[in-house]
Amino acid sequence: MATDYRKCPGVATFNTGSSVCVLDPGKIKAIILTIHGHKIPTEKTAEAFEKACHADRPGRIFPIKTIVEYAPSGGEAQTSATGYGPAKITSYSAKNDVWTLQDYDASLKANIMVAKNVAFDAYFVDENNVIYGMNDGTKDLAGIPLSGVYPGGQDWDSSGTEANLTIATMFKDYEKYIKNADVRAYDFDVVDALKGLVYVDLVSTESNKYKLIEHFGNLDITEYYGELLAKNAEKVLDGATSASYANGVITTVGEDSVTLASPSVLQEAGITGIEAWT
Repeated sequence: MATDYRKCPGVATFNTGSSVCVLDPGKIKAIILTIHGHKIPTEKTAEAFEKACHADRPGRIFPIKTIVEYAPSGGEAQTSATGYGPAKITSYSAKNDVWTLQDYDASLKANIMVAKNVAFDAYFVDENNVIYGMNDGTKDLAGIPLSGVYPGGQDWDSSGTEANLTIATMFKDYEKYIKNADVRAYDFDVVDALKGLVYVDLVSTESNKYKLIEHFGNLDITEYYGELLAKNAEKVLDGATSASYANGVITTVGEDSVTLASPSVLQEAGITGIEAWT
């Protein structure tokens, strides 16, 4: 006769053994943000990750790289005692880690600032091509829920420190993450495959002539993309039937108004890293 007995939740699934090959965590080099509930590609190839960076929202992944320093903060046990009884763990403090990027980037800082209090999920990529996430009960690695991300650092050089950019990740439930932490190992350079997008404007200089300008910072990047855009004009320049590139200017044939195609279409044509500002 079956009887439903109560089990102690603290030890019902408790063990202290070690893996036959203990994972040696490397230095984190990149963070991948996803819209909450969405995941990184299941296909373990560099091509799949690059494609995901350019996918249409909400399926796009948003990489932040390259990280050169890590400052953990929080996630510590909070204890209290009742009367003259023993101290007990009541909870864990908020976990707000800070990551320093290799280069200061005003555009990235502006984009992170815009995403205030957006509930992203996060994955962390180390130097050994291991991605850290969570086990959500499915076969696919889930992201770690965040309550938000925010930028920091120093906007200008000082006598002792160059301008620098930091990104803080606020864990939504650090205890839950640790209890369900999981990893995946990859056999390609994950960080290299990750390509975050930069907002750009296709600016008309005169009739049917255009320059490609970064939206934040007003940098002219026509020379980097001009030939590729012209070569694939019918596909990547909406409103154009053809185009040519010379002397830092894209000249189009077709409608009076030309716009840039979506990042997913651009990526299929070999044009990566940009998205039209809307």
